[in-house]
Amino acid sequence: MPTRRERLVALAVAALALAAFFLLPLLAAQVTRGAIAAAGASDRAAYAAGASPWSWRFRGPDDIVAGKAFGDATAAAAADGLRITAHGTGHGEVGFPLTRQADLARLDLLRVDASTAQGAFSVAVRTELTAPLLRADVPTLAAPVHLGKLHWHDASGAAVPAPSRAAMLRLAFTLPPGAGFTLRGAGLARAGGPMPDTGKPIPSGLAAEGLLRWRDRQRLLDPLATFGNAAPPAPGSPTWVDWVPVAVYAGLLVGGMAAARRQRDERSPSGDLTNAALVVGGPVWFIAGLGLGPNANPAAIAMFAGGIAYAVFLTWVRALPRWHWRGGWRMAGWPLLAVPVAIGVAAVAGHAPAWPSAARALLYIGWAFFQQWLMLAVVAGLLARALPRPAAVLLTALAFALLHTPNGLLMQLCFVAELGWAWWYLHQRALLPVAVAHAGAAVILQACVAGAVLRSLEVSARFLS
Repeated sequence: MPTRRERLVALAVAALALAAFFLLPLLAAQVTRGAIAAAGASDRAAYAAGASPWSWRFRGPDDIVAGKAFGDATAAAAADGLRITAHGTGHGEVGFPLTRQADLARLDLLRVDASTAQGAFSVAVRTELTAPLLRADVPTLAAPVHLGKLHWHDASGAAVPAPSRAAMLRLAFTLPPGAGFTLRGAGLARAGGPMPDTGKPIPSGLAAEGLLRWRDRQRLLDPLATFGNAAPPAPGSPTWVDWVPVAVYAGLLVGGMAAARRQRDERSPSGDLTNAALVVGGPVWFIAGLGLGPNANPAAIAMFAGGIAYAVFLTWVRALPRWHWRGGWRMAGWPLLAVPVAIGVAAVAGHAPAWPSAARALLYIGWAFFQQWLMLAVVAGLLARALPRPAAVLLTALAFALLHTPNGLLMQLCFVAELGWAWWYLHQRALLPVAVAHAGAAVILQACVAGAVLRSLEVSARFLS
């Protein structure tokens, strides 16, 4: 029979959980607004410098579309860029990554930074991904290419007007077999000078998903639109500023390691709470700091690695409560209820399945197993030693939700799911059923719901791309 104090704790935790459920979307919206405004400031800075957001530096195959050259050519990293080598027929193409449609009517200048090569070059464009392919011969790469002045033609050779938009942009070439060139960079720019420096006001009152839909609609109307009034990053800002939090975090981790070694046989609630916070701090900093993009700076990666390394250290010095992979088979089905729930969500609000490749599915599954080991075996185990079980469950679920920032609706779903999973885990101390449930639900939602109801689910896997 629960004591009066235990009942009060449970009621307080339930109230806090309800409040957190409704506050998480507000946090997601705030992060999304900030990310959209920061991207707008960076775009305006690029325009002011005579460039554009459609600018690329090439260091290896991963910097081009599909990670390879198309046709009879290969791409390989070189000391000063990306080395393109022709083979066989000598015909090949390199795709420039377009994260969104480009406006070629205003950004009518293509600059290509490449070594000289004896051969013929052309530009290939699709105005939509399903639109006919248009081509134009390029006289030289040594000077900026005025796209509007080229002679464009379609697949049949018929003359066509210069394309005003680009959803696909490739540099095509014909070289002698064995010949090649080094591609260092490329970018679209405006021949008429810099763009205006004003940004569209970002509407208030929208959730993260609504903000992304609004941004995409604005870009559909005007690909060069920028948002917010944030100041652009100062040119030449010192990079050491990014490493200040890393240095502080590293100092805390070193102190935590020393304390964990000293208190190996004398666990304290304050020590367990500190260890849980240190483990979670780095990964949450890394993921929340990504915003809406797939790329993190080295300092953020170091924060993530530090938190994971600390979790591994705690495992190595046996500072964590015992756990095992499999629990009693009679109870293992409870966490798996998340899978039929995900199927139900997909059936009611999803779209036709777009199943990931086997390799990508394995990546999702591995990420799910890793997250549940971190959240349950490490964080929940530490919190449950220091706090009443309801409080440990709440904080674990909150940390798990924050690992999906800034995906507003997904944060809520993960919060609710982890409340159940953490409660079950702290009774059974078995990880495999929860990890399997998480992996199965994640693959189903990614295949059937991403881009629709869960508009920002795409962001949850951005660092797996």
